[in-house]
Amino acid sequence: MARASDAAYDAIKSWIQSAQVPPGGLIDEVDAAKRLSMSRTPVREALLRLQSEGFVEIARGRGIRVLPLSAGDMRDIYQVISGMEVVAVSLLARSRPSRQALASLLDATSDMEQALEAGEIDRWGEADERFHRELMRLSGNRKLYAVGCQLRDFAQRAHMVALRLQSDAYRARSTANHTALVDIILAGDSRAAAARHFDQRQRGEEALIGIVEKFNLANL
Repeated sequence: MARASDAAYDAIKSWIQSAQVPPGGLIDEVDAAKRLSMSRTPVREALLRLQSEGFVEIARGRGIRVLPLSAGDMRDIYQVISGMEVVAVSLLARSRPSRQALASLLDATSDMEQALEAGEIDRWGEADERFHRELMRLSGNRKLYAVGCQLRDFAQRAHMVALRLQSDAYRARSTANHTALVDIILAGDSRAAAARHFDQRQRGEEALIGIVEKFNLANL
């Protein structure tokens, strides 16, 4: 039963993150169970878990609603993630990794460059997401990685909406900054790497949250 519950959790969270169920939309437990070809019990367990993580609200008589994120929510989450990533970057640079050890970061930046050239915005966003998760994983701090990924999961839908609203010039600058960060990490300069990433995260926060506020997107 635990495995079925985990599968239901992963599937329903994917529906939320990809906006198959939009912010404020309702999830029907019976329909979800039919769609997943499983009983209602693991689906109910998955929904309770998603409620505890802030993805949905289960209200008696009002159904199961996907909770939206406001621009303020996004800013709060973004700032926490930024703090964790700056620590991750410092730890990673301090370990003086080889180029081979950073292969996953290099692959992500390569995919970002290719997606940029092809004008594939969602593919660029997926590569960007992979880069940031790998930064935390490669830090060697398992708790930082686990909590950081949970926060990124929570904000992923809203983050992708904000990325789609950005210009190609923004994505080009961001790609170049990611590549430059890898070079600084390879040089083993933990202070410079942390400072560079902190500045980049601040600029990204203002660009992404700013565009959400500009378009007056109240709920994401």
